[in-house]
Amino acid sequence: MRDERKESVLNKKTVGGVLFALMSALLWGLTAWLGGRSGESETLSTLALAAGFVAAILTLHTVLYAMFANRKAVNGDWFREHGKPVEAEIIKIDRRGHRSAWRIKARYVDSRRGTGTVFKSDILRANPGKKFQVGDRITVYLHPSGSQRYWMDVGIAGENY
Repeated sequence: MRDERKESVLNKKTVGGVLFALMSALLWGLTAWLGGRSGESETLSTLALAAGFVAAILTLHTVLYAMFANRKAVNGDWFREHGKPVEAEIIKIDRRGHRSAWRIKARYVDSRRGTGTVFKSDILRANPGKKFQVGDRITVYLHPSGSQRYWMDVGIAGENY
């Protein structure tokens, strides 16, 4: 199941990267074409500068997209493999503002220390209340060096929200 999710994320990342790279290349071509003809008109020179600016922004976007599009899936895999799993109780499922952004809050009580910690999920794009209810248990993976860094496992269905 995990391999299917990786393939799906990889395919989306690859298609997105190729699409952005193609659009960027087309804009650079347009910039070069307009620049080559700019001796004929002041307007073409201005359009060449505008197309070059947009091409540069799109190229930067493409590079950043290629670098970070898969970050959350990679982090989740790393935390599943190296993190310390703890069971936390869901205390709140709420909407963030008026947007379609949701978050799960869960509390973990360390029985040895008697201290409690509240964890927040990543921003979810749909209501996770269809899968989780207040009072349910959810797995949170703590970073090996401390609980300041963690990752909440909302499950495969939750990651697709």
